[in-house]
Amino acid sequence: MPLELGGAPHDPGNLWPEPHYGTKTASTKDGTETKLKNAVCNGTITLSATRSAIKYNWTTALQVTGIG
Repeated sequence: MPLELGGAPHDPGNLWPEPHYGTKTASTKDGTETKLKNAVCNGTITLSATRSAIKYNWTTALQVTGIG
């Protein structure tokens, strides 16, 4: 779970390496997480719906939530 959406920073199950090359990079994922966090903070979507969408597949989370 992204830290921006309440993920635990010291939980080993929440930490893994992210690639810096290719199409699905750490930078791309960070941008997705920020957009989702902003949507939650703006009241566009609930935290629960956002966390559910990103938990299963971060690459489709913006589409699933209707944000992107």
